[in-house]
Amino acid sequence: MPSKGGDAARAGTSVQLVAAAAGIALLYAAWCMDRGWAERHFLPAWAYPWETQLRILLALRIAVALAGLAVLLAVRPWAARAARSGRGRQALGSVIGALLAVALAFVAVELILHTRTWQSAQERWDNQEPLRARDAAYGWTFVPNHRGAVALHGRTVHYATGPFGYRVAAAGKAPDFAAPTIVFAGESITLGYGLEWAETVPAQVQAMTGVQAVNMAVNAHATDQTLMRLQRELPRFPHPVAVIVPWVPCLFDRNLDTDRPHLDAGLRWHPADPPSTRIVELARRAVRYRSDRAIAEGTAMTQAALRRVIALAGSRGARALVVVPQFLPESRREAEVRHAVLDAGRIPYLLVPIRPEWRFPVDRHPTPAGARALAEAVARALR
Repeated sequence: MPSKGGDAARAGTSVQLVAAAAGIALLYAAWCMDRGWAERHFLPAWAYPWETQLRILLALRIAVALAGLAVLLAVRPWAARAARSGRGRQALGSVIGALLAVALAFVAVELILHTRTWQSAQERWDNQEPLRARDAAYGWTFVPNHRGAVALHGRTVHYATGPFGYRVAAAGKAPDFAAPTIVFAGESITLGYGLEWAETVPAQVQAMTGVQAVNMAVNAHATDQTLMRLQRELPRFPHPVAVIVPWVPCLFDRNLDTDRPHLDAGLRWHPADPPSTRIVELARRAVRYRSDRAIAEGTAMTQAALRRVIALAGSRGARALVVVPQFLPESRREAEVRHAVLDAGRIPYLLVPIRPEWRFPVDRHPTPAGARALAEAVARALR
């Protein structure tokens, strides 16, 4: 008959092995979270430079490594001593209780999140100008025939929309649909966030070329949303001269979002797909992790959408121009994303260097000088 002392020793050894395996697994995970892993699973962000992202990920890596060391150096010997002294069940009960408390907290937060309507990463329904309105096809557009103002960058910026939600010089103004037109679509850079109407890229191109420019860009639209808006709006214009769309490496991440109406790599439309586990999605948003599959699918969709934009413009006798603002100094990671999406996809594009002083320091959008650099490049390309 085995002795109680032998049972306690074996229990202590088993506990040591299990705790050691857990600690080593955490250390191995931290070891794997190197720069190569970061560049595979994280994309450049609009809010801060790539080097800042790497520092955030380094802090996360250190936290995981410290957790592994804590398990190896503190939890493992404590659990082994408890098992050898006959307090194994008590220690196991404490561990199970702690894990159960964490699990219940997780479930409680998840249930609370499910009581609220899920919004995609870019949805915003508040009173911030320019005002947005829901759109069943592509998530959101602008409130039509609206006039508003907001304090930005130490001055008051005015926004106005016409009957179709395009940004215009004066509220309610509609374009001359019969006139030759340069159509601008895209997101906040094309819209001219933080700029007066005359300072925006479309308005400056119109002044430089003498050709009517229409600004149908919408804040926070991804490439597939830009395509869907163009497919709806371009038929209104019998004589389009050119279709101008932006593509920005540090905004590519939003092309991977599926919790809004979106297109897949085959350009098939899908309704918003809210995540089944919302707390995990919120954590992913905080660190911006993307799987290999998500990045591959987002790349394929982006390439297909840009090719469709080019074909759509060509079918109307218009020239398509994909404009890529190159925010200097361009990080190696941003250049890698640009090459992987555009160059590898054989998408022709116009690269326009934007100097650091041509961006607002707070939200990093182009200043009037930055918008002028983009407008001059577009006007030259069209000439």
